Amino acid sequence: MASSRTRMLGPLGRRLFAAFALVGVGAVGLVAALAAVSVTSQTSALVASERDRARQEIVAALADAYTAAGSWSAVDLSAVRALAQVNGARLIVLDTSGGQIATITATPETEHSPGTGPGHGESPEEERGRIGPSASPGHHGGPVAAGPIAPTPSPPPHAIGIQYVAAAVTPSPSATVPSTTQVVPVVVGGRNVGSVLIEFPAADQAAAAQAGRAILQHVWIGAAVAVVLAGIAALIATRRATSPLLALAAAAEAIERRESGAAARVRGGPGEIGQVSAAFARMAATLEREDALRRALVADVAHELRTPVTILLGTSEQLLDGLAEPTTAQISSLHDEVLRLDRLLDDLSALAAAQAAGLTLMPTAIDLADIAARCEQTLRPQFEEAGLRLVTDLQAAPVEGDEDRLVQVITNLLTNAVKFTPPGGEVTVTTRMRIDPQGTTGAQLAQLTVADTGPGISAEELPFIFQRFWRGSGAEKRGGTGIGLAVVAELVAAHGGSVTAESPSGGGAVFTVGVPAR
Repeated sequence: MASSRTRMLGPLGRRLFAAFALVGVGAVGLVAALAAVSVTSQTSALVASERDRARQEIVAALADAYTAAGSWSAVDLSAVRALAQVNGARLIVLDTSGGQIATITATPETEHSPGTGPGHGESPEEERGRIGPSASPGHHGGPVAAGPIAPTPSPPPHAIGIQYVAAAVTPSPSATVPSTTQVVPVVVGGRNVGSVLIEFPAADQAAAAQAGRAILQHVWIGAAVAVVLAGIAALIATRRATSPLLALAAAAEAIERRESGAAARVRGGPGEIGQVSAAFARMAATLEREDALRRALVADVAHELRTPVTILLGTSEQLLDGLAEPTTAQISSLHDEVLRLDRLLDDLSALAAAQAAGLTLMPTAIDLADIAARCEQTLRPQFEEAGLRLVTDLQAAPVEGDEDRLVQVITNLLTNAVKFTPPGGEVTVTTRMRIDPQGTTGAQLAQLTVADTGPGISAEELPFIFQRFWRGSGAEKRGGTGIGLAVVAELVAAHGGSVTAESPSGGGAVFTVGVPAR
C-alpha cells in the first residue's frame, strides 16, 4: 500500500505540481507575450526608420542634383535613380508649380525623366496629362490625394503651384495615397524648388511583417517547448519534495507495526525536508535500539531471576514434601538467594533512577576533587580488606552537578576496580581540568580518572562494558549483575558528559569521566 502511494502524487503533490506548473507557464507566457510585442514594435520601428533614412537620402540627392544643374530642365537624376533602385521606391519629382519633372521607379525601363521618357519635347501640360497618381507638396510638404490627372491648360501667371495642382488633380472617389506614400519638399539654399512624391512598395512592409511573423513563430515554438520543460521540471521538483514525505509516512507506519528496519526506509530530501528526514531516521533508529534494549533487558532480568527463583522453589518444595529436613545450611542458602534477588532489585532500581536522572537532577556548584576525596575515605576499608592500595591525585575540578549522583558514579567505578584488581594491586584516582576537544574554543572539562592494575579488558569486550547486564570474562567468579557501569554511563550522560574505558597494553583498565566545567 505504501509503495503504491509513493508511485503517484498525493493531494500535496498535486497542489505543488499545479503551483510549480502555474508559475512556470505564467513566466513563459509573460516572456513570450513581451517578446511578441517587442518584435512587432521593433519591426515596425525598423521599417519606419529605414524609410525615413531613404527619404532623407533621396531628398538630399535631389537637392544636390538641382544645385549642380541650376534648374530642373537639365538636372542629372542618376544618383537619385540609384537610391530609388536600392530602396525599391517609386519617385515622382515635381516642380514648384506641381508639374512633373520625372518619374523614377525601381525598374529603369518604366521611368520618365527629362528628355528621355514619353512626352519628350511636349509641353508640360501634355506631359502632366500622362501622369498617374501624383501629389502636390503644398506649402507644408504633406501628402495629397492622388488619382487620374487630366490634361489641363497652363496655369495663369498669377496662380501659385498648390492652386494649380489642386485644379489639375481629380482623384477618384475611392482613391487615396497609401500610407507608404509621402510628399517631401526639396529645399535648396532655404528656397523650396520643388517636391518629390516617394512611394515605397507595400511588399516591403509585407516582407517585414512576414519576417516578424516568422520570428514570432519561433518565439511561440520556444514558448511551447519551455512550457513542456517547465511541466517536466515541476513534476521532478514535486517528486523530490513529496518522495521523502511519502517515505516518512511509510516508515512511521512500519514503526507502528513494530517492523524492523524502518529507519532504512527514510530517504533524504532537499533543504529542510532533508533535515526532517534525517531527524526522523535518527529517531526511528533510536526507537529500534531502545526497543531492542528493552527486549534484552526483559530477557536479562528473566535470566537473572531464573537461578535464585529455581533454587528457592526447589528447596522449598523439598521442605514442604518432607524430602529434606530444614537445616541451618539450607536456610542460609535460601537466605543467600533472597539477598541475591534483593541486590538485583536494587540494581534495577538504580538503573531506572539513572535513566530518569535527566529529569530529576538537582545541580549545585561542587568540586569533583571533594567528591572523590569523600568516596576515598568511605571505601578505603574495602580496599584495605582486599589488599589493595588506593592512591589519589586530586586537583580542583569545579562542575555544576548533582552531588548524590556524582558520588554514585565514583562509588561504582571504585567498587568495580576492587572487584577486578587482584590483591597487591593499586587503584589510582585523579581529578583535573582539561580542554574539551569536542567543545567550542577554550571550553573546559572537569575530568575524573580511575585506573587499576588488574588484568584489563580485552579489545573484543571494550565496546560492550557499559551495556546493561554485560559481564565480561571472569565476572562469574566476582559476582554482580552487570548494571553498575551502565548506571555510570547513564548518570554521566545526564550531566552532559561522557565516560570512556581503555585497556593499556601493559595491563589494567582506565575509566575516564568528563563533565562540563562551570
